[in-house]
Amino acid sequence: MRSLLIVFFCGLCFCAKEKLREVTSWKQITYNIHGVLYKKDADVKISNSSVYFVQDVEDLEKYFIQYNNVPVGFEVYSDRVFVTVPRRRYGIPSTLNYIKLDGSPAPPLRPYPSHECDRPISVYRPRVDACHRLWIIDTGLLEVPNGRKQLKPPAILVYDLHTNKQILRYQLKATDLVNERTSAGLTSITVDVNPQTCNDAYAYINDLATNGLIVFSMRERDSWRIDHTSFVHDEAALNFTVADNTINWKDGLFSIALSDPRADGSRTAYYHPLISTQEFFINTENLKKKTKDIKGLVTPLGDRGRLTQSGSHDYHAQSKTLLFANVAQDAILCWNVATSLKPKNVAIVAQDHEKLVYISDLKVVGDDVWVLVNQIPRIVYSNLNPLETNYYIHRGYIPDLIRGTACDNLNKSN
Repeated sequence: MRSLLIVFFCGLCFCAKEKLREVTSWKQITYNIHGVLYKKDADVKISNSSVYFVQDVEDLEKYFIQYNNVPVGFEVYSDRVFVTVPRRRYGIPSTLNYIKLDGSPAPPLRPYPSHECDRPISVYRPRVDACHRLWIIDTGLLEVPNGRKQLKPPAILVYDLHTNKQILRYQLKATDLVNERTSAGLTSITVDVNPQTCNDAYAYINDLATNGLIVFSMRERDSWRIDHTSFVHDEAALNFTVADNTINWKDGLFSIALSDPRADGSRTAYYHPLISTQEFFINTENLKKKTKDIKGLVTPLGDRGRLTQSGSHDYHAQSKTLLFANVAQDAILCWNVATSLKPKNVAIVAQDHEKLVYISDLKVVGDDVWVLVNQIPRIVYSNLNPLETNYYIHRGYIPDLIRGTACDNLNKSN
């Protein structure tokens, strides 16, 4: 179980009914890099002993272009929140970062780890495991439109959060990758580990671009790819609206959420494509067998209903509930896995058309659900106003969020 420092947050609940609290927010991202604060565009890296700028350089030569820095993924550990900024544009000085949970408004991001050796190229959604380790999948890709470049092969990196040292770097095999598009689809990692046997961990990595799942065994230092039709987007779920923009992305497998372990150590892996309203599951033992063919082993669970397209999701063990980042309705959804998956058993537990516009990542930490919001359709299709608040991290207490909904099995006697 991860430890969590209890801190006081600025900001109010959206309303009494929703019970979400703003942990922090930003108009635009800033950085504190080795004591130097970056609050505006910088053409070159600044040191404490010399501050200078080069005029009339191209974007690809600039060290920091503030507007291009968009937080996409996050993870919570003790008094730190890790925040990732994938390199989808030029001018991003650090892809893996952290902030301290000390109540400071709009805190600057600090690079993680602090040293410059073997820093990742581009990271989306990290994961902390029960053994106090931070796992990431580094795509190795500079994902700039018309300037795409694979700088390093995709790799799994693991850090010890007690020492802040990298303890593993595993380069994915050529057989894990379909083509040059695959690396851009490696946007999340889910870790399956018993804290009593930390070295016998498995990681499940989605590939939303070329519709696959990559499994990694830490003990064997080996990986293998699985392909299945349930990883592919659903054409019927295209063309929903977010922030007045029509979403026609054909993103496949997006998120894998794990149940608590059974007596034999196996878990249920719940998963879905982003462009879909369906959910599927498979026993994790069937993912660990190094087989590419899982035909007959996947169970369709049902359909969440209209406008339930969701990105990240996570499992809350006490209530046996999945929480979904519902991008199609600016909302968080819940579904109790003890019930059949149908629209009447899926509930909106929080919704806000300003502060929940595109939940890019969602994590369950203890009895709280945390979300990162980044309004990315506005960035892709129009423009953000840098004078307004654009990025948020919120937190909510799950028993309060699900109280009185179809997901509630904690408060029946109340």
